[in-house]
Amino acid sequence: MNSLQSRCLCVAVSLLVAICDQWTKHTVAMFGPQPVIASRPFLSLSYSENTGGAWSAFHGHPYPLAAVGVVTMAAILLCRKYFSTSAQKILMAIIFGGILGNTIDRIFRGYVIDFIALDLQFYRWPTFNLADCVICVGTLVFLFTF
Repeated sequence: MNSLQSRCLCVAVSLLVAICDQWTKHTVAMFGPQPVIASRPFLSLSYSENTGGAWSAFHGHPYPLAAVGVVTMAAILLCRKYFSTSAQKILMAIIFGGILGNTIDRIFRGYVIDFIALDLQFYRWPTFNLADCVICVGTLVFLFTF
């Protein structure tokens, strides 16, 4: 795969992730606060607004967090030449798409829509969304491959 094809693939992957993230958030927002899927033994899907970051850190400061997202995306673009394998490039595209999805929310809504809630009985995980999933999983896999 040549350089142009690789870049086009990475842009397509990033946009696909961001579009899927925005679509899931829009779909859940249509249902409002009532659960989309009633609680299963450990999972429920319901709308919530998060003006902070992970675990609601920096609650009430969406615009500085949006700036962090923009700076992080710029850093990924500047460092892309250091991603040597196709897998690393795709993983960074996935992570970039997740960051883009949450940054879009912060800029245009002033909050991020979260909707996935896990209750493991011994610990209730903070509500999260598709972008959070791809950022976390993509980062973990990337760290093991770099």
